[in-house]
Amino acid sequence: MKITYRSIIVLLIWFCIAIAEGLFRLNNYQAKRALESHWLADIWYVFAVGLAALFLWELLSLRHLQKITVKRLIANTLPVNSYCDVELVVENHRSNRLDAEAIDHIPEFCCSKKMPALIRLSAGETVTINYQLKAIERGDLIMNRCELWVKSEFGFLKRRVYIDCVSNSKIYPNYRSILNYTLLATEQRTRQLGIRQRQQRGDGLEFHQLREYRMGDSLRQVDWRATSRLQKLISKDYQQERDQNIIFLLDSGRRMRTKDGELSHFDQALNAMLLVASIALKQGDAVGLKVFGGSDKFIIPKKGPSSINAMLNSVYGLHPTHSASDIIGAAESLNHQFRKRSLVVLISNVRAEDEIELKTAVASLKKHHLVMLANMKEQVLQDVLSEPIYQIHDALKFSQTISYLQQREQLHRRLTHDGVIAVDSLPSHLAVNMVNQYFDIKRGGRL
Repeated sequence: MKITYRSIIVLLIWFCIAIAEGLFRLNNYQAKRALESHWLADIWYVFAVGLAALFLWELLSLRHLQKITVKRLIANTLPVNSYCDVELVVENHRSNRLDAEAIDHIPEFCCSKKMPALIRLSAGETVTINYQLKAIERGDLIMNRCELWVKSEFGFLKRRVYIDCVSNSKIYPNYRSILNYTLLATEQRTRQLGIRQRQQRGDGLEFHQLREYRMGDSLRQVDWRATSRLQKLISKDYQQERDQNIIFLLDSGRRMRTKDGELSHFDQALNAMLLVASIALKQGDAVGLKVFGGSDKFIIPKKGPSSINAMLNSVYGLHPTHSASDIIGAAESLNHQFRKRSLVVLISNVRAEDEIELKTAVASLKKHHLVMLANMKEQVLQDVLSEPIYQIHDALKFSQTISYLQQREQLHRRLTHDGVIAVDSLPSHLAVNMVNQYFDIKRGGRL
């Protein structure tokens, strides 16, 4: 329970009347006049009685708050680092009007828009509060109750009441990029995401069907035997190879704890992986996942939408650990678990000092698979290059950054020479770079 500004103003007026009466009595005492009752004293007494009656009435108006009910409507699954709609349905079953401030109790790793919210309800009415919630960490989202600061009938008092409204949701990696890609692909506007246009129908390596010749078909597509038999030009229709396997080898070690903005490299890697996995499934490929570096999970490659759901349910509660990543052990374990030729996409943050270990792991994987390294670099490196140089300290930092980036570039060149597809990317561009490289592999028939 607390008093409002209205109560403070009224109490100040009452206090001022008391001071005025006291000053009047003091003047009479100093003038040696008889102390007589003054009209200010009468007002003070009447005011005091009125205040007591007012506050008693206000207290009575705050009864039966247990008759207020709140129901929270929130999706069972939410994407990380993205605002989602939440509804609070407040019902007033009292006989009094409800004038309150609603505050939903959200976890520390969440932020909200349009909350707290002011509501005003007549007796028996219902109101819906709409606000937006964003979680910056994956995992379970549990909200047990909300809070109402209910005003009394005339607004002189406020009383806090807690109302139970339990809801459980799961914070998944950001799957909205998948929906965005699907929408743009339907409208043939994938370049808005930075994804290069795929080949048109008829180009590829795998035979699909025979059809009549169309203007623009190349001569190599013409099937001359079918043409001579049917006495009209017949073209071969090709498509990109299907039924191939893509396995994501995802690092969850301590380097993936690095944060660029609100999300860690591990979260950025999960978001990019989901987009590439969704596209690969639409291309007819099977998608699997292996997590290493403190966490050990393996999902065998499968086709169909259920693969995405399996990945989401498997990794939504995973977080990068403090352990060092054993890339060699992960490569040997993957070879033991799945030997059928696949595109293995290693997502990590490796540096020049990791070259010996990395090359050993790659050599082990290349016995059975085609290897792509999606290497994440920190955004701060690019920020240093764009900063102005004023002092010797700035110059040294700039030169050290250039040296570090050159070492990364040389590492990638050596890996490329060894047959590894190396992608060096900022976390914010990782998804697009991986998708474009995936399409290049499919078009080149390298898998």
